[in-house]
Amino acid sequence: MDTVYLLDAPVYFVDTCHRQEVDWGVPMSSLPPPELNERLAAILAISQRMNSQRDLGALLDLIAREATSLLDCERASIFLLDRERNELWSKVALGSDEILRFDARRGIAGNTALTGNTINVRDAYGDPRFYTAIDDKTGYRTRTVLAVAVRNQCAEIIGAFEALNKRSGVFSARDEESLSALASHAAIAVETAQLIGELRRNQDELTEQNAHLWREVENRYATHGIIGTGQRMQQIVRLVERIRDSVVNVLITGESGTGKELAAKALHYTSPRARKPLVALNCAALPETLLESELFGIEKGVATGVDSRVGQFQKADGGTLFLDEIGDLSLTAQAKILRVLEERVLERVGGRNSIPVDVRILAATNKDLEAEIAKGNFREDL
Repeated sequence: MDTVYLLDAPVYFVDTCHRQEVDWGVPMSSLPPPELNERLAAILAISQRMNSQRDLGALLDLIAREATSLLDCERASIFLLDRERNELWSKVALGSDEILRFDARRGIAGNTALTGNTINVRDAYGDPRFYTAIDDKTGYRTRTVLAVAVRNQCAEIIGAFEALNKRSGVFSARDEESLSALASHAAIAVETAQLIGELRRNQDELTEQNAHLWREVENRYATHGIIGTGQRMQQIVRLVERIRDSVVNVLITGESGTGKELAAKALHYTSPRARKPLVALNCAALPETLLESELFGIEKGVATGVDSRVGQFQKADGGTLFLDEIGDLSLTAQAKILRVLEERVLERVGGRNSIPVDVRILAATNKDLEAEIAKGNFREDL
């Protein structure tokens, strides 16, 4: 197992890339002296603050601020590696949104990011690796530099952590250890913030796409999608527009192919229930033995091998249930639908509990229901 020496004390870490066992024990003989314990405690406290910050910009500010305090230097920055563009980038100053980008092969930070070496420079302008263009751009004067690689848990270099201008003297070996320890914690926080940022962007994109699709659906099934200039058709359009915001149930009659389903969709997608489900069921296509379980659902164990299933009424809860060819329902099924319409509750097949539902019913038929009522085939109260 790999061991990271954090301020002279071996601390064993989780190797997520190889899923190795972890030993959190720290040998008592290796415990650091009190002053190093204080610095270790400071790093752990900083890590806790970093792990609570999910915004990448605010996190980079936090890391820079805490590193300058910990190392008693003037500035500190994390340069993240953009592998696609082969560039290092970082925020120019605390609290700013300005981003500094430069070729990942340049400068001390670039050298560290490419080699993984820790670089401690006592005289920046005397070191050929120092990239003076950054000072020229920012107006800052760099004297001393300490840079360490930032690695993720798979040991891949994702950037460089750089501290500038030790306030007193030069950066020490202990400063190197402290910045390396801080870099390992910062890497986890940065990758977490980047992942959360990507998830938020994806969520925003999906939300926008969803809203766009809903607008397309609503426009497609709006009343202006019902084509017809005749007086009768215009009456139907005006009727749909008048009752679309109502909670009343609607019966749509007409011969096959006259657009009953289109009228039902126009009623649903222009109503307050438009963003809720529209569930359609062809009553004529289901055998009598399955109709009740299809409408109301069924409980597990009613028959051998039967699992619990939600019915169409529950699927449409909050939205609209379109019952096509309702004139073909049996009198028994009609009675049960009437009970749901009156009481707004249902019971699954084999169930004993009443389940409340909020459903608007749109029904359609090509039959003459007045004649069916006279024959005793359809309930007048339904």
